[in-house]
Amino acid sequence: MDQRMSASPSARSLLLTVFGDLVLPSGGRAWLAALAAAMEELDVAPATTRQALRRLTGQGLVAPERHGRLASYHVTGEGRRRLDEAAERIYLRRPLAWDGRWRVLTATEDARAVRNALRRELGWLGYGSLSGGMWICPWDLGSRLDAVLAKHDVAGAVQTFTATLEGDDQELAAQAYDLGELAAAHRDFLAAYESVHPGADDDRDAFVARVRLVHRWRKFLFLDPGLPDELLPSDWLGDRAAATFLAHYRALEAPAWRYWEQLVADADPDGRVPPRATSNLGASLPASPDLATAEDRDPTIATARPASATTTNGDRPGRSESYDDDPARTEEFLERLHAGHKVEPHDWMPQTYRDLNIRFIEMHANSEIMGALPEREWIARAPSLKRKRSLAAKVQDEVGHAHLIYRVAESLGRPRTAMYEDLIAGKGKFHNVFHYPTYTWGDVACIGFLVDGAAIVTQRALLETSYAPYVRVMRRVVAEESLHYRHGEDIMLALASGTDEQFAMLQEAVNRWWEPVMHFFGTDVSAEDDPMIHWGVKTRTNEESRQEWISQYVPKLWDMGVELPDPKLAYDPDARSWTYSEPDWDRLKAVIKGEPTEATKSRLYWRQLMHRHHGWIHEIVTGDQVPAAA
Repeated sequence: MDQRMSASPSARSLLLTVFGDLVLPSGGRAWLAALAAAMEELDVAPATTRQALRRLTGQGLVAPERHGRLASYHVTGEGRRRLDEAAERIYLRRPLAWDGRWRVLTATEDARAVRNALRRELGWLGYGSLSGGMWICPWDLGSRLDAVLAKHDVAGAVQTFTATLEGDDQELAAQAYDLGELAAAHRDFLAAYESVHPGADDDRDAFVARVRLVHRWRKFLFLDPGLPDELLPSDWLGDRAAATFLAHYRALEAPAWRYWEQLVADADPDGRVPPRATSNLGASLPASPDLATAEDRDPTIATARPASATTTNGDRPGRSESYDDDPARTEEFLERLHAGHKVEPHDWMPQTYRDLNIRFIEMHANSEIMGALPEREWIARAPSLKRKRSLAAKVQDEVGHAHLIYRVAESLGRPRTAMYEDLIAGKGKFHNVFHYPTYTWGDVACIGFLVDGAAIVTQRALLETSYAPYVRVMRRVVAEESLHYRHGEDIMLALASGTDEQFAMLQEAVNRWWEPVMHFFGTDVSAEDDPMIHWGVKTRTNEESRQEWISQYVPKLWDMGVELPDPKLAYDPDARSWTYSEPDWDRLKAVIKGEPTEATKSRLYWRQLMHRHHGWIHEIVTGDQVPAAA
């Protein structure tokens, strides 16, 4: 008698585990034959696997692709969102530091009519139910909660607010959550795994053991709200269970990857395997040497490498190309690129080219948003009505630029909502200059003149970038940035020719902004070592842009009587370049890669607040819906 699994719901759930644990971290796409072979190892018949795939497709979590007589499946945007949210909890990535406040949700009678439908998803998010249509959660879930309420069309029938309890928080948690059932599940998990030595006899057994381990562990998502230690009893077994899970997963991870990659290579008509960029537990695997070297040298391009970026597979020497890349086509692509060919969204492009453009363009769009915020803070404090109006118009332009540039990144496959949500969550990267506070009106002058001047220099070079939609957008952006520069120059001249106090304020601001603007261009990376230039994303080196900026703007500052805080700054006529004191690059790295500054924390906090409580603004910014005029 065939003992293989035949119950579709169980097969579908197990297949979802395979997608989350193996497919998504290795590019988000897998051949049908590889999925069927993997599920057969897990005692699921191929016909049942195909039925499970149809159900996941119907749920909008995966989508099929035809390749002649072959088929593959890729994770959709909605599927990626769901799996990413689950991964935070499965692999224990989510920080559990609690601020001592409860997020309370109350529902009217209209919302209670769909209470059963809401309960499951609110429980998934981490809400516990109290009597009378009230749910509580220790975490601020922001847009995730908004999405659930919008899905059930109850946003208008629900009120949310934050409160602190004058009483025993642990006792309240015990009322809202069934911790007894969860404790029993922890005991069962420990009984099954704690006394068993981690590991497996061979790669195949490791693969089966890893998937079944993750599948059993992820069922805790439906029971465990992920409460902080302050709300849990002293004899809680959750930490022991988590440590046991991690010990087994680490022992199984590498051999299971090897077996999965063999299944993928056997299914691929060319024998290729997808890149494996990161461990599910967060430990980075070796990256492509050329990219790693460039990022180490140039912090301005050091952002998190996407899972689909090119990597070297240590188990399969020579397979350094991306999953969808072909060496011959890539060489032909580069030849056309270096000959001046412009790439359109519908053109074939190597995955490395796509990833580098997404990373660069997303950072640019984020910088337009974050660049508007320091000046927005001064609209109400501007010294005259004229200055208020011109500053407000400039801020509006910057947000509009972000809107246009996000559209360019979208044409490469990166959803705009994902970029914006990553930005306000503190995950998105943006230029170093927008991490700093603005103390005086002199700061506004420096942003408008020095920072916008630096932006114009770099953006003019982007008029020759290789991605055609980016070129078309930059033509408009550069034209408007030139007006912004004139705005900043006007403020600089007014302060430089004003009272002694105004000039001193300007000089003090220039002293503070000098090094951040020198940092703006990044470290000195040669064209041969910069992958951004090799792939046609940038057309000039960082030092070439910095030299051009100094040549254009330093003489203007001297004409205004402003002194620069670098005694070594001078023009060398023999070398036809400027000499200057080397900026503190460690400080730049700390800003780009380290903890956010207090100014950034504050600005992101207000963006998060607006994102949660002013949905109509979010809809306009993302282009999802424009409300009709009143």
